[in-house]
Amino acid sequence: MILMNACDDVQLLNILSIFKSLISLVTILVPVILGIFIIIDVIKTISSDEVDSKKLSKSISKRIIAAVLIFLIPSLLNFVINLIPMGNLYYIDCYNNATKDNVLQISLDNANTSISLLETSVNTLKNSKNSTNYNNALTAYEQARKDVKLITDKNVRETYQKKLDDYKITIESNKP
Repeated sequence: MILMNACDDVQLLNILSIFKSLISLVTILVPVILGIFIIIDVIKTISSDEVDSKKLSKSISKRIIAAVLIFLIPSLLNFVINLIPMGNLYYIDCYNNATKDNVLQISLDNANTSISLLETSVNTLKNSKNSTNYNNALTAYEQARKDVKLITDKNVRETYQKKLDDYKITIESNKP
């Protein structure tokens, strides 16, 4: 089993990338929704018989403060994180680098490494057909299949899968 660096773990980076996208979405949607609620409150107050401007202004101010805070939370967190020395904040660095492009690049690097090992195993099997080399080739194929499955771009993943299919045929045709 290959031990991998957490920042090279495609599944973890993909989850972090999705989490970052959700945070961005929340920081935009929640203030917009609170703005809509403010408009609804104003309309309700204007259309009602009793206009309680003190209650309305209190409600509006609370919602504006909440909207601003929610909108600023990611920026404030990034500011605080950047003030702290990065020596012990390895996972923060992973979080900052968890972008779709980085996830794709790491998944491609992992797949290329696995396919390279698979190619070596298949060549060894071709040169010496025995059960050990056959099992090694199958193991390398399974690892490459797992890594290819994690490629985030569908078209690229399908291209790599076709390569794997060819290797699988070669492995089976060289079975001892």
